[in-house]
Amino acid sequence: MLDDIILLKDLTDHERLMFQNEYFAVRKSGTTGVLLALFLGLFGAHHFYMGRVGLGVLYLLFCWTYLPFVVGLVECFLMSGRVETFNREKAEYIVTKLKALRPSAA
Repeated sequence: MLDDIILLKDLTDHERLMFQNEYFAVRKSGTTGVLLALFLGLFGAHHFYMGRVGLGVLYLLFCWTYLPFVVGLVECFLMSGRVETFNREKAEYIVTKLKALRPSAA
């Protein structure tokens, strides 16, 4: 929460509105990530959700071994932190992009 305030303090009201629109379109839910890892971790659904298609396909290829199921159970406990990191990186990217789009004071 404090990081969000620090990120947004240099933005104008219009830029904050643009940030909110874009951020809420790309952010992920920690609860959804955990549930996907718990119930569909065998098939790599949590990796597809996070945009890691390569790992998702790897889980699909090895789902018959049940190894992805065991790893998915372990990843349930790590998923909240991964989603938080993902969301923070997206927020930082959006703020950087908004600042780069500012008209230069020439």
